[in-house]
Amino acid sequence: VIIVTAGSSISAGAKIITNSWTASSLSAASAFSNYHHPSAIRRLDPHPSRGDSSNMHQHSDNHSSSTTLPTKRVVLIGGGHAHVQVIKSLNVQARPSHIHVTLVDLQSVASYSGMVPGSVSKLYTLDEVQIDLDALADWAGIEFVCGKVVGMSFEENDGKKLVLVEETNDDGNVMKKEIPFDVVSIDIGSTTRSFTSIPGASQYTISTRPISDLVSRIEKEEEVLKEQLKTDGISNGAQVVVVGAGPAGIELSLALRARWNGLLDSKLSITLIDSNDTLLSSETLACRSALKQVMEKYKIEVRHNLVVEEVTSSHIHVSSNAEDDAMSDVKGKISYDHCIWATGAEAHTLSWDLHQQCGLSVSDRGWIRVNQHLQSLSHPSVFAAGDCCEIVNGNLRSPPKAGVYAVRSGPILIENLIRFLGAKSHSMTNDEANRSDLVAYNPQSDFLKLLMCGDGTALGFRFGIPLYGKWVWELKDHIDQMFMDLFDVNNLPTRTNSGTEEKVDGDEEDRHNKECDNSQYDTYEAKKERMKAEDAGKLLLRRDDDVDFQTAWSVLREMMADEKYKEEVLSIVRTPDA
Repeated sequence: VIIVTAGSSISAGAKIITNSWTASSLSAASAFSNYHHPSAIRRLDPHPSRGDSSNMHQHSDNHSSSTTLPTKRVVLIGGGHAHVQVIKSLNVQARPSHIHVTLVDLQSVASYSGMVPGSVSKLYTLDEVQIDLDALADWAGIEFVCGKVVGMSFEENDGKKLVLVEETNDDGNVMKKEIPFDVVSIDIGSTTRSFTSIPGASQYTISTRPISDLVSRIEKEEEVLKEQLKTDGISNGAQVVVVGAGPAGIELSLALRARWNGLLDSKLSITLIDSNDTLLSSETLACRSALKQVMEKYKIEVRHNLVVEEVTSSHIHVSSNAEDDAMSDVKGKISYDHCIWATGAEAHTLSWDLHQQCGLSVSDRGWIRVNQHLQSLSHPSVFAAGDCCEIVNGNLRSPPKAGVYAVRSGPILIENLIRFLGAKSHSMTNDEANRSDLVAYNPQSDFLKLLMCGDGTALGFRFGIPLYGKWVWELKDHIDQMFMDLFDVNNLPTRTNSGTEEKVDGDEEDRHNKECDNSQYDTYEAKKERMKAEDAGKLLLRRDDDVDFQTAWSVLREMMADEKYKEEVLSIVRTPDA
């Protein structure tokens, strides 16, 4: 089984992430700086030992046992970045035969958010940025229910626990379904902040979520635009407004410039509305300056300190939130032809519904409250990962809503679901299971942020320094593609209906055996001889097309592995005010 572990954080399982430090701006393919071949298979022990997980992910035969064990049911709500790892790990070849897994999602595909701006800019097709949940679940021998979760039930008297789902059949009729569980995990992401509360936003703008709808709606807008061009020509051009200036809004503004600039013969105006006084204020001055240069290069007008109050069919009505008293009451309106709503994350209504129905603990903003083990504070048999949860761990802040944290939490979630089921198999109470030997998730404090520019270049930030050029895009594309390959069933061992690997002959057998190789094909080991710090610093500053991204990536990973080397390189790279 592919277990994507977080370096030394977990003592058991096949380690896929060893020095996980990178991340895409919208999501986190680049969290996979090191990982096993996507088709590696290991079996899970039906009796994992508490306190000693050395054999937890290996079992001589998970489908044969002298003792018949009671069925244990795992229900996964949502096909997010953490759950696709769980689906793959708990495949029928790996999991004990008494464990039944069900995935529930409204859609049969999951869009990988880190590559969506690339799809908007036409660097990828929509299919290339989607994980086929139906096919992945089928490969893993996991039941897939395409439906909407409307609630959960915890019966105190008989201990029965149910997920309540509404399915729509081929005739359009809504059917209710009850799915029993022993442990449930929620990875449903988030919705777009203020999209339904700001008057006119949901009626006139295109939300970044659901992600799959974002691309299709932009395609429809483009068809309308092309028809207008046939009628009116390009004399008037087009005005695009992107509301929300986080990484998503920045990338989407650049993506639309790349997508429509040629269509409109450069008569395209793009405005980015920012509620703050500077873009990405947590970055260093050097990084912010580099970002400003990129926005100017691609002619993205940034309007700071503005809050949207209403959207009409032709204008965005705004007010200033500047601290300057002279500007605090300023109101105005910005005309637009196309508007993208990219205002950040807001909790799905499901978490509020579960709070009201069964007392699931949520924050004042509706995020599911979990401990450092990703386990609900109120219900030990409920886990959550990704954007939908808030980690409560003493005085430590919960990580921001970024895909890298969803990806990085995946291996911890896998481990803890297995350990929870193993603990419960020893007739433990919920309270005892809550105190069992679960693994803590310790979110990373920094990571490589990569912003695609839509034209085959990208801007990156790492160690407080800006990185820019074709090589940065090639690095981002390489990492993102590696992540997607992990869940492409075409890369996974074929299986017969019995769940065993299909036997093939000749060259096909050689190819099949290679695919099942357990070794890491992207493992990074510190080199005995590495680039001199001065040369490494100069390399990272280069913006020409001749930079080899693999060489630059090796430098960044060497810096991650060796603090002294990192400081030597940074002494070459850093400007005095960085």
